Amino acid sequence: MVNRRYTLLALFLLFFFGVLYHFQNQKSSLISIFSQTHFTTTKLPKKENQRPVNNQTYPAFRHPLAPPYPYPYEFLINQPDKCKDRTPFLVILISGRLNELEARNAIRATWGNESNYDVDVLRLFSLGFLGSVSDRTQLMLEEESKAFGDIIQQDFMDTSYNLTLKSLMGIEWVTKFCPKASYAIKTDNDMFLNVDYLVHKLLHPELPVRQNYITGLIVSGTAPSRNKAYKYYLPTEVYPNNTFPTYCAGSGYVFSADMAQKMYDISQEIRVIPIEDAFNGICLHELHIPPTIPPQGIFNGHHIQYNRCQFHKLITAHQYTSDQLRSMWQDFWTLKSSGCT
Repeated sequence: MVNRRYTLLALFLLFFFGVLYHFQNQKSSLISIFSQTHFTTTKLPKKENQRPVNNQTYPAFRHPLAPPYPYPYEFLINQPDKCKDRTPFLVILISGRLNELEARNAIRATWGNESNYDVDVLRLFSLGFLGSVSDRTQLMLEEESKAFGDIIQQDFMDTSYNLTLKSLMGIEWVTKFCPKASYAIKTDNDMFLNVDYLVHKLLHPELPVRQNYITGLIVSGTAPSRNKAYKYYLPTEVYPNNTFPTYCAGSGYVFSADMAQKMYDISQEIRVIPIEDAFNGICLHELHIPPTIPPQGIFNGHHIQYNRCQFHKLITAHQYTSDQLRSMWQDFWTLKSSGCT
């Protein structure tokens, strides 16, 4: 009887330590996903990289500040045939919000007017979805799309938290629906964009299209914010490194169409973070493709007081209202570089 008790106790202890060992291995596996300390930390585990099926969500260990991606987001509004009979030299991808109609109209009337330019320029506004808006608002957006043919929209929530998803939608669109374009630029709807300078002084349509090319306002050595009160808070569980790889500021970066394919492909394999421009730096690091340093001063991520001569020698400037943009453009485009040396 005593021997039987010892046997049962021994079996119980073996079972207990077996379960404990398995748990520790599982715990170590989960920790290892987030605990590396260099820039190659972003590879997703195979299980998390699989797209959900039948509305199933990701495994429970996905951090809530890591936007779901890759994920089968659907185009609610799309322009799949916009490149069918054309090969644009430049695709302009403009991030904005669903309710910012006036900003879109101001861009259509100013630097986003495709007929202004002597190369084929294609304009698209990239939007997310606001589940709280009425069906009427969405219908109005669909009518706007029919009128102008320049809106793409996917069914992720349109918040600052999902800006990375919005830029990924743009490169997905170029990859799937306009792969023969030469270049694309991602920018925002409060920007001034000097398309002529971009095309003729930086990209040069008379030259062969560059490969592995991306440029903009280069940012190096920035650190993620660990302050929970900050808008761009990024916990170590989502991004463990102390600094970001070098990246191009999201206010305006230009890339060759082959880079759209490469960035789209690598984004399927690495963890997405909610800091859009820092994420493009992570993609570049994983691809081993550094951004090209542009001529000094042509890309600006801040507001500059309008000056016609100065603005004819730059590509981007930031934070203008629709009224300011219209007023600036009337002088900029009508008088061109008149009076400038």
